[in-house]
Amino acid sequence: MLTRDALHGLATAPPGGLVISVYARTDPRDPANTSSTPAWHIALRDGLSTLSDRLEASDDRDQRLAFRSLRGRIEEELVDMAPAERARSVALFVDIEGGRSQHFSLQLPLRGDAVVGDNRPFVSPLVDIADRGAPTGVILASGELVRLLQIEQSEVTEPENSTLELTVGDWRRFGGAAGGSPDRGRQIISQKERYEARVDAQRQHLFENAMTQTAGRLQDLGWERIVLVCEREVASRFRELLPAELSERVIAESDLNLLGEEPHAIADALEPLIEDAWLRRTTALVGLARERAEAGGAAVLGAEETFSALVEGRVAHLVLDPAHDFSDVADMIHPAIGGPAEMIGERAVETAVAAGAQVTALAGADSQDLRDAGAIVALLKY
Repeated sequence: MLTRDALHGLATAPPGGLVISVYARTDPRDPANTSSTPAWHIALRDGLSTLSDRLEASDDRDQRLAFRSLRGRIEEELVDMAPAERARSVALFVDIEGGRSQHFSLQLPLRGDAVVGDNRPFVSPLVDIADRGAPTGVILASGELVRLLQIEQSEVTEPENSTLELTVGDWRRFGGAAGGSPDRGRQIISQKERYEARVDAQRQHLFENAMTQTAGRLQDLGWERIVLVCEREVASRFRELLPAELSERVIAESDLNLLGEEPHAIADALEPLIEDAWLRRTTALVGLARERAEAGGAAVLGAEETFSALVEGRVAHLVLDPAHDFSDVADMIHPAIGGPAEMIGERAVETAVAAGAQVTALAGADSQDLRDAGAIVALLKY
């Protein structure tokens, strides 16, 4: 799995010789990948061909020769990977001078394929994976059971001691007809009432215990988001018990009956729900940036102001369309960001990651506010 440390290391790598970054959306569920030559393989060949044309037209003889010898190896390395290693996407980085390579198998599919040659790793697609696949705690609850899971980058784990079951001690339900004397009927009714009260008290204890454990998991596992999956009649009561620090991290709720399913089946069922919740929260974040900026608050809109804030280290959360062409504003960008012009967006991502800011990639087609702002906005620390 892609870790934060690995991402930070790639984003802050000092510029050097040519690094070839390959992104292949190998997802076998994608209909485009079901033919004898899958779409990702065609895109890989096309990308390598385009990069070859660029290098052949350059004046750097050493890079041309090095790429000629590595081109076939790069294609072969991806083609020869076992299906499990290709997973649903692959990111591959090759240092053309030393021929060293590093790759990541990803269970969350990339948005698309890419081959990029630059003097450092191209990290924008990986930053998107880390953001969309942020650690998410899943709380599955019924009236008698609470189960905790974690999903990160579509990989699901079940922490130890994460299932809590309702127990009622040695109490038992009395059934049957209340025949005989009226006193006997009243006793049975009274016993049932006490039984129900005991169950209700135990259920309250169960939920409170689950909340205590979940709060602890936030610190231990770094859950940034929470999905609540439970019966509708349980949901309102469960939410009442959520402390503020948990409640504000709930991104979605569902009444899907998943409590007894295998972890991988739960992750598959919740993936669209988590993706939709991510999109809603991200577009709302852009709207918040616009409102703050227009009110003179801690936010900026547009390339010039956002890049200046990045250089000054004031950005808390950067949102941009990584596919946007910022070359038309390259002359206005602070020189510390660096070029070439077609890599301006990538440099913004690298600068933000190096400074510890959050980064979110959002397609302009998904947000009118982002399009109006020139494809880039930021919430500021101050």
